[in-house]
Amino acid sequence: MESDKEFPTELQSITFQILSSNETAHMEAIFYDLFSPEPKPKPHSEALAFLQCSKKHHPDLLFIKLFFLLRCGATRLTRANSARTLHLLSQPDIWPKLKPIAQASLKAHFTAYLQEETSLHVLRLVAPVLAETLSIIYKDHQQHWPEVLDFLLSFTASNDDKSRETALLVFANLHKDCRLRVSNALRGSVPVLRTSFMESLGSSNADIQVAAFGAVVSLVRLFSDPCVFHELLRAMMVAAFALLHGSDGSYFQRAFAEMVRLVMEEPALLKPYASDMVVDVLQIVESDAGLSIETQQAAFELVMAMTEVEDYATVLKSHNHQTLVRVFMIPMKMLLFVEDEDDKKEKDGCGVYKVGLKWLNRLCLTVGGDIVVNIGCHILKIFLDSQYWKKRHAGIAFLTVLSKDFSDEMVMSENFLMEVVTKFFKSFQDCHDRVRLAAFSFMQMPTNFVEAMHVLYHHRLMHAFAAALDTTQNYKVKEQTASAMLFFLKTTLPDSLTLYKNADVIINNFLSILKGKQGAKLRSIALVSLNIIAQQCHELAHKYCASYLPILLEECEDNNSEIKEEATRGIRICAEFGTPHLKPLVNRILSYLSSVLIKEPNHSISENAKVYDIAVSVLGRICEFHRDTIDGSKIVPAWLSCLPLKNDLIEAKLMHEQLCLMVARLDKDLSGAGNQNLLKVLVVFIEVVDNGDKLASPQTIKQMNNLLRQLGRNIPCTAINTVLFSLNDRQRELLLPFLAS
Repeated sequence: MESDKEFPTELQSITFQILSSNETAHMEAIFYDLFSPEPKPKPHSEALAFLQCSKKHHPDLLFIKLFFLLRCGATRLTRANSARTLHLLSQPDIWPKLKPIAQASLKAHFTAYLQEETSLHVLRLVAPVLAETLSIIYKDHQQHWPEVLDFLLSFTASNDDKSRETALLVFANLHKDCRLRVSNALRGSVPVLRTSFMESLGSSNADIQVAAFGAVVSLVRLFSDPCVFHELLRAMMVAAFALLHGSDGSYFQRAFAEMVRLVMEEPALLKPYASDMVVDVLQIVESDAGLSIETQQAAFELVMAMTEVEDYATVLKSHNHQTLVRVFMIPMKMLLFVEDEDDKKEKDGCGVYKVGLKWLNRLCLTVGGDIVVNIGCHILKIFLDSQYWKKRHAGIAFLTVLSKDFSDEMVMSENFLMEVVTKFFKSFQDCHDRVRLAAFSFMQMPTNFVEAMHVLYHHRLMHAFAAALDTTQNYKVKEQTASAMLFFLKTTLPDSLTLYKNADVIINNFLSILKGKQGAKLRSIALVSLNIIAQQCHELAHKYCASYLPILLEECEDNNSEIKEEATRGIRICAEFGTPHLKPLVNRILSYLSSVLIKEPNHSISENAKVYDIAVSVLGRICEFHRDTIDGSKIVPAWLSCLPLKNDLIEAKLMHEQLCLMVARLDKDLSGAGNQNLLKVLVVFIEVVDNGDKLASPQTIKQMNNLLRQLGRNIPCTAINTVLFSLNDRQRELLLPFLAS
């Protein structure tokens, strides 16, 4: 509880009066404000402010008051709330600041209280407070509290369940940094504790059993003798099985959480038994006892804890293939808690699915290498061939996990490629949408394994993508299919398209998506894909242009900026390949380009900034490849006036390279009558050069520098001042070195 801030003098005075008085009504009102679930007449913050002020200015009085109420409170509720408040105050901040007389008084209250309290409910709340106090005292080498340790020892050996559980809970809640010192203080009582703990683990009272788990873990250093530790560990496993079958799952889950803590904190002690413990966990999780998924997870957490401690890695790897398959099968079954879009009841299982994925990833990284690939091959053949769609989906999820870190091993495994990949290909035509979604999503992973599939099975993949695009009715599946196809096109070799005999089918599939207006994202993917196809394969480019020029022009009118960008880029590609199909549509294209360039005067800050740059690029390509269809003396200078481009860097580099080529060949339309456009060319060149290789390739930058020197030498001396006067300061600074040379 934070108490660093300053408090008003009036509040300090009020807290002093309340804490030093004999009445309890004010404290009970504060308890009510803090802990009652009912609507409160006073804000919760007032009660907290009282405690924070008391903690800072009157810690002795506050603690004596609370301990007095804990011992002498008339009702169980008052005593319980006193314990809750003590726990809330965080004693490590306070105890060292108390005067020795206050500390002695509090110790006396505690030892007397332990003999007097009749409520187990209150004692369960007090146990963490007492454990915290003990921890603080024994953390300081100068302090001890043998009286309370004697009480706790007598309680652990008591036949009274209340006393025994209280003592066990205190030991269970000791702070980690003081357990060794407390253990040293108890070293002479090991036989008593050993007997008491063994009896408690075998108790018919589940609460005592669970408390005993925590006590053993806290004081485990007392039992480092191999024979004693082995005895206690087996007793804990027997107790765990008893809790599993004899009570509700919460007792087992709490007990096994202590086992997990033991595994994490004491690897040196546990390592010799770790292999057997893995088998014990498998027996628990695989049992036919109708265990809840929460109970199964609680048990398997022990195995997962081993994956986080390096000492256990060799133990896990040492298990035979069959046992490791059983281990991996546990999180695989958790992947069956996948949601069906139409099944709202399964939404609660989403968390189980995510935990299963996380556990699979950790297991894979721990086991590693060829071992995990062999396990994966075994499991995937079962799951991918299952008649149950959730198993097939789980198989693809596991394949995804594997390929993230073990792609190379998967590629090098002949069995994996031959057996698993063949079964995976069936997923593209699966009868369930979720399975197909997972399969096409997997094909978009940037892993070496997916890349190897692209190379080894490019014809089969092309056919699978084409078939899925042609037959799939589900929009999400079609979108993922198109995305997978696009990823394939971006990463595969151009020959894959050229050699595929049914490439026309793919083009037609994407064109049908555009014609059908099947969603903005899907159409955008289709446009990008068609543009890549046209650029990679010139033979298909002519067919493509013959099929998106009218469609491309229609898509250019769409409100979606991504669709406009890619449709405009498609026209640029068609213009670039000089297709004769462009000629009848040149006027319509110029009309569209004009509307874009006029509408976007502030194009650099517009959401359509890239559309503007691509439109300029289209105009440039028409000037370059279709000059005979336009009035070059007007269109070329209009194109020049739009340069340089700065938003779409792909188009910028293309156009600036084209400008260099046109200047180098002394393009008359570009120069204009009397070289009137020369100044604009100079301005474009120096702006591009000033941006380094961002707006042009290194080769283009080099060529621009050479052309600037040539143009600078050709400017008449009488015209230099006129040229410089028309430029801004930065442009003059950049141009002057070229004029001087």
